Amino acid sequence: MAREPILVVLFLRGGADGLGLVCPASDENLIAARPEDLRVLRKGDTAGRAISQDVADVDFRFHPALAPFADLYEAGDLSMIHACGLTEATRSHFDAEARMERGLIGANAAPGDPSGWLGRYLAAAAPQGPMPALAVGTSQPASLLGANAAVSESLGDLMVAAGHWLAPALRARLNAGFGTHGPLAAPIAGLLHLSEMIGQRLWSETDQALLDYSPAVDYPENPLTPALMTVAQTIKQDMGLRVATVDFASWDTHVDQSGQFAEMAGWLASSAMAFWRDLGALQQDVSLVVMSEFGRRLRSNSAGGTDHGRGNVMFVLGPQAKGGRMLGRWPGLQNEALEEGADLAVITDYRDVLAEILTGHMGLADASAVFTGHSAQPLGLWRR
Repeated sequence: MAREPILVVLFLRGGADGLGLVCPASDENLIAARPEDLRVLRKGDTAGRAISQDVADVDFRFHPALAPFADLYEAGDLSMIHACGLTEATRSHFDAEARMERGLIGANAAPGDPSGWLGRYLAAAAPQGPMPALAVGTSQPASLLGANAAVSESLGDLMVAAGHWLAPALRARLNAGFGTHGPLAAPIAGLLHLSEMIGQRLWSETDQALLDYSPAVDYPENPLTPALMTVAQTIKQDMGLRVATVDFASWDTHVDQSGQFAEMAGWLASSAMAFWRDLGALQQDVSLVVMSEFGRRLRSNSAGGTDHGRGNVMFVLGPQAKGGRMLGRWPGLQNEALEEGADLAVITDYRDVLAEILTGHMGLADASAVFTGHSAQPLGLWRR
């Protein structure tokens, strides 16, 4: 029986350097603006993998640490859209993240509307099941505002007691405290149902402990892996998941960018590849989008890093996408094409990418309920 489609949103918080991840390596403006360690080389042992594309007459290359992404791209599972971002300029992390995760910009952001774009999607799709949304971490991202989302670093943390056999007594006490017909009755019942389901599937009565997750592949050891393993485990347990969010922080590379950036890019690509392979046949049900609040400036700074910029790259991983392609338009890096003479311009509204995922993979009839007031421009991302 076919399962409902699932969307995983991986947010690179801090403003990842899209010009470093997917680099226009032959562009003379980039070469003049950055030292070798802040761009991708075309020759030598540290050269990046060349990207076959027809967006521009430029030699785009993956950062060397993104070799797994290059493999996915060449296999036809990965698509990329460069020069993406917010159409409203801001270099504030807080403002950019808030606007991007709300998905409502300018006059379309109604006063007092607290919802996020994923929250509005879930309201429109009205999925059934005990866990329609999961935010892996310690807090709910703004994109899920308005949604009934589970927030946890692991499935075991969603159990309300150590051992599902305690649930009946706990239910009686909770019902006595909150009632069976009040505003909290449904959320409490949902919490207990989810807790029991997790307990029945993951709790060992013999060992009086949670069963360890046994992935189908070996994951690399890095800070991103536990979150993606939790998402993979949740998908495999078939708990009605439709949307999952994962945050990957510390991309704010103002100082000594080259070393930390390469390490984090390697973590991103290797963990995402392991996650994808771990899904196996379930890949057909899943799409993963990688995004960040903004990119970095074209020119490096005096501290060996890059400062807050504008346009960035988005990645979409999914077997139903028309993968192995770079989509959108490339504005170039010549001075007259730069935003404010400093930044890669935003040519593709990030909402166009998300809207096409929602109407393509996720089966939403109309994304206007999610991105109010925005008329999405099709990119040809999804197979019809």
